Amino acid sequence: MRKLLMVLITVLITVTAFGQKKNAPEAKAEKKSKEMQTVLAFDDATYQKVYTIQLNHLKQQKDAKTKAGDDKEAFKSARREISATTNKDMAEVIGKENLKKWKQHVKENRKKK
Repeated sequence: MRKLLMVLITVLITVTAFGQKKNAPEAKAEKKSKEMQTVLAFDDATYQKVYTIQLNHLKQQKDAKTKAGDDKEAFKSARREISATTNKDMAEVIGKENLKKWKQHVKENRKKK
C-alpha cells in the first residue's frame, strides 16, 4: 500500500512539473521561434535572434499583466506598446516581407481553429 502511495505521489509531482514547463515563457518562445523558422526558412543565427525577441516579448507581457493587476485597459495599452516594439525588432531581424508572411500565416491558422 505504501509503495502504491509513493508511486502515485511521484507521478503527480512529475505531471505537475511538466505542466509548468509547458507554460513557461522559454517554452513558448522556443515553440513560436521554431514555427517561424519552419515557415520562413531562416538560419540558426536568425533563429537565436528571433528566440531572444520572443522571449523578451513574453517576459514583458507577463510583467505588464502583473503590474496592471485587474486594470484591463492598462494591460491592453502596455501590450500594444510591447507588440509595437516586438514587431519593429522582428522586422529588423527577419525583414518586413517575412514579417508580413508570418502575420499572414498566423491569420490563416486562426481561421482553421
